[in-house]
Formats: sequence, C-alpha cells, structure tokens
Amino acid sequence: MTAPLSCPTILLVCTSGPDAGKRVAVREDDAVVGRASSASVLSDDPDVTDRHAIIRLKDGQVQVEAVGTAPVFVDGHRIETAPVGREQMIRIGRSLWRVQANGRGIADWIDDLGGHISTVVGVERVKGFSFRDTFSEVFKSRTDEEIEEYFNVGTRSTTPPLEKIDTSWPRPWVFFKLFTMSALAYLLFVYALNEFGNPLLIPGLITVGSFLIPFSILVLFFEANVARNVPLYQVIRLVLLGGILSLILSLFLFRATHLDSWLGAASAGIVEEIGKASALLLVINKLKYRWTLNGLLFGAAVGTGFASFESAGYAFYYGLMQGGAGEMERIIMDRGLLSMLGGHVLWTAMVGAALWKVRGDEPFRFDMIKHPSFVRVFFLAMILHMIWNLPFALPFYAKYVVLGFAAWVVILGFIQEGLAQIRREQQRACVAETVVVASSSLAV
Repeated sequence: MTAPLSCPTILLVCTSGPDAGKRVAVREDDAVVGRASSASVLSDDPDVTDRHAIIRLKDGQVQVEAVGTAPVFVDGHRIETAPVGREQMIRIGRSLWRVQANGRGIADWIDDLGGHISTVVGVERVKGFSFRDTFSEVFKSRTDEEIEEYFNVGTRSTTPPLEKIDTSWPRPWVFFKLFTMSALAYLLFVYALNEFGNPLLIPGLITVGSFLIPFSILVLFFEANVARNVPLYQVIRLVLLGGILSLILSLFLFRATHLDSWLGAASAGIVEEIGKASALLLVINKLKYRWTLNGLLFGAAVGTGFASFESAGYAFYYGLMQGGAGEMERIIMDRGLLSMLGGHVLWTAMVGAALWKVRGDEPFRFDMIKHPSFVRVFFLAMILHMIWNLPFALPFYAKYVVLGFAAWVVILGFIQEGLAQIRREQQRACVAETVVVASSSLAV
C-alpha cells in the first residue's frame, strides 16, 4: 500500500541503466531529471530529454510527472503524472528508479504488514493507492439529477463498452452522501424517541439505524465496480434474498453442528461465513458478470443483507427485552460504526471477489472452491470473524482496528486486481481489432 513518507528521509534512487547509482532527495520543490545543465539530476541516459521528468513531494507522497511528451513509465504503464510508492518502479529513458527511505517509521511498518497480509492471502500488494485522491470527489457539490443518473447502470444502453471503462482507481462519492442522509435520519429518530417517548418510533429507529452504515459501505462497492455492468435491481435482490437465505442457512448449520455449544461466539466465524458464501450461488452462474469487481460487489450485497437483518434483531432483542431504548441505541451505534472496520459486508465482499477470480469466464463448478486462491481468502474471512467475536477487548478498539486493516488490505488488493483484469481485456481487444484491420487491409 502506498504510504506517505516524511520529507527529510525520501530519496529517489536509480537502480539500473545509464544513470545507475544516482539519487535525488525528494522535497516539495520540483526536482527535474534531464540532460540540461540546469536539471536537478543531470542524466547520462541518451534516451532522456533536456527536461524529462519532474519529481516532487505532494501531500506527503512522492509524485512523478512527465515533461511535455517525454515518456515516463510507472510499473510499465505510461503516465503523465502519478503518485509513486516504494514498491513501484519508475522508468525514465533506459534507467529504472525506485523510491527509497532512510530509516523506518511507522508508515514503513504498516506498509510491510499490508504486504505480508497480501502475500499470505494471495492477492496483489496494493500500489499507487492514495486515500486523499480516492476520496477527493466526496465533498464536491452534485445535483439530484447527477446522483439519479449515477445509479442508472447495468442495462444494455447504460453499460459502457469495454474500451471506455475507466480503469484508474475509482473515486467514490455517493456513499458519503447516503451515509450523511442516513445518519441525519437516525439522529432525528433518536431525538424524537427521547423527546416524545412514543414507542411507534422504535421500528423506524431500528430500521434506519441497522441499515445505515452497511448500505453506505455497499454503495462504496457499487461505485468501485468501474465496469458499471450490474444494475441496482441485482444488488437489491442479493441484499434481500441473499441476506435472508444466508441467515436461514446459518441457522440450519448452527442446529446441525452445535458448534456454538463448545466454540461459543467464535463459531459464527465458521457457520455464518459458509452460509453467506452459499448465498452467492444465486448469481455465480450469470456469466455476463465476469469481473472480479462484480464478485466483490455481490459479496458486499449479501453481507449487507445479513448484517442489516442481524443488527435489527440484536437491537430488538437487547433493546426491548434486556436494556431499553438506551441499550438499543448503543447496540446500533456500536455495530454500525464498527462495520466500517470489519463485519459481514467486508468479509463477504472478500469471499465474493475470490470466488469470481477463480471462476473467471467459466461456468461455476464446485471443485473451484478447492482452489488455493479461494480457500486462503475464505479462511481469512473465517479467522477475522472468529477473532472479532472472541470475548476480549483492547483499548481504543484496537482489536477491531487491526482486523479492519487486514480486511481492507485484501479488499484494496482485489480492487487493484479487478482493474488490472479489465485493463488486460482492453489490451486483448485492441490487439484483436488491430489484427482484424490488418487482415482486411491485406485482403483488399
């Protein structure tokens, strides 16, 4: 994962090529790599122009920018300007450069931890992700028409053709507006209940509170599906049918195995993950949904239904039968806020992405669930769920923060893999089109 670096310790070092061994300290002032005498880094590379690339530090992150039409590549992709992390390779002319830091800070340790998690689970290590850039659209003003149009996707006329899919990191923004509106509605319900004490307000408070954050997170995954090929109908269908089916399957498994009688609350990590993964069979054979990002969205939809129905049940039980309105509000707030760090939406999204990654363009076969790429992610979801339910707590919700970090590392890795998958298909289609055109020209 690309992490911000502190200014005095950042170096850009050439590891191979004509400029091997050269280095430049990266600061907020522009550092120019080129052959001109005025360049900050005087290049000996014959393929480098007088002013070829600009290196700078922006918002704590190294950025590289091509000057004019000079070719600059990051991890093999030509760029105009792009953030660069320590694991990424920059090619300027014939020379390869890397970001290097003197000393190791907490960002380095977090970056390494994320890399280890990615390696163990078998997903790509996240590169080039910037939290600031990804959520830069959140506070921009939008009209109601823009928001309505945003959800009009997945039909024959609204699904973009392959060549027009934007495979850069998605920049979601609708989820935040939905969260804000839902939070306001929930707070108004809380105020009205406390002010008037009318029990008729309780169902509304439970409904809005329990569905609040899970649906907001689901919309984030809807926006991350850059293929824009899944209509809202399919998402809602999976929330409702997938949510209740996964609950029923889990209850059957609890009754058949009695795991909870000796494993306690941790047994939910085994039983409920199996139940939710089984609900994905509702859409697994729809081959038109072939992208890994589709599986990520479908898993999030099933997890949203499960989480929302379960939270409403807990709120009803503990609120009305155990502790009153105050306990009910506490249950809703805790489960809602903590679901941003983990919970059913994230765990099932991981499982869905892994299942779609293994399935690819082929019809689903049950032997696919034995594939290591699926098994490792599925067991990670189980383990995270089991630890989440264990009856111990750490100060400042540290247990949930660590578990949430692990889940988001895997999810971001799947988003990166999903974008790369679409990019590869675009390249194949471009090559195939070129071959067809060339064949037609020869025939003429």
